[in-house]
Amino acid sequence: MDDIFGIVFLNNSVKQWLISAACILAGFIAGKVCSLIMRAVHRHIAGKTKSDLDDIIIAVLERPLGIIVFLAGITLGVKGLQVHEVLDLWAGRILNSIFIALIAWGIGRVFDNLILRYVPHRGISPLAKNETEIQPLLRKFLNVLIWIIAGALILRTLGYNVSGLLAGLGLGGAALALASKDTLSNFFGSITVFVDRPFRINDRIKIGAYDGTITEMGIRTSRLRTLENRTVFIPNSLFAVSPIENISAAPNTRVVQTLLVKGDNGPDKIERGILILKEICSTLPGLVSSTGLRSGEGSPPEASPQAVLAAIGGVNCQISLTYYVSRQADYAETVSRINLEILRRFAEAAIALG
Repeated sequence: MDDIFGIVFLNNSVKQWLISAACILAGFIAGKVCSLIMRAVHRHIAGKTKSDLDDIIIAVLERPLGIIVFLAGITLGVKGLQVHEVLDLWAGRILNSIFIALIAWGIGRVFDNLILRYVPHRGISPLAKNETEIQPLLRKFLNVLIWIIAGALILRTLGYNVSGLLAGLGLGGAALALASKDTLSNFFGSITVFVDRPFRINDRIKIGAYDGTITEMGIRTSRLRTLENRTVFIPNSLFAVSPIENISAAPNTRVVQTLLVKGDNGPDKIERGILILKEICSTLPGLVSSTGLRSGEGSPPEASPQAVLAAIGGVNCQISLTYYVSRQADYAETVSRINLEILRRFAEAAIALG
């Protein structure tokens, strides 16, 4: 048996070849066992933790970690053999390069799944009730960045001087950034909206001279449908530097009206008219102080409706009416219904309008 183990083949004895093969086989088995352990740990942790962050990390690292363990067995097996110096050098470099690629693959999988989990796609996005293309953008950006770094490390491992290449990429990147200044500013504007969330899709906003509803948000521009039903393409860079008034975010919409009543109605009828206005704003649905909308509305006391005699005159007197339309109500329909009710009630009370 010793004679058989001592037979030399390609500068290595049979014993050395068997030990090398055993290391590779052990690495393969250990990789499979490692994957099974990771799977068991994943199932065990999934039921005990509220956060799914650890579940995502363990699940996506299961395959890369098993391959890395198997590759470690191959490395041990190759190191135990007597080979030519050049072949040994390049074998080590290639194995190390594969290690780097596997690590980059694992990190990329982790970030990719985290983005898929926490940055929803078009239609159900971080702007919620909105559309956004930020998810595929982040996935591509991080994926390219990870593999650029991994590529530089692999080139360095293979013996290439990457300092000059990195310097060239730095100059080229600066020139590219200068040439695409507007595109980059629009991109970071979309990132600003994604992080700060000043509005959501289908929210009505005011920005600059435009007043309308955000219908879509892309990487470079966003679409706003104005009150005249026209579509305006707004560069996302404006969202980072311009004040944004989110009308839809307000809990209610303030309405101020001035009613002219005849001065010859007399003080009693004018006072009756003020009481009628307060009663209308307290009973009609759709207002902040209306029955069924008062509870849970969270409106401050100053959101209560008011009706006051603002000015008097020999011909006409002015009554200032202030009320607040709930965000859940239809604004135009509510205002119209209130005005019609005012006309009806004033006619019944014989209060003449100016």
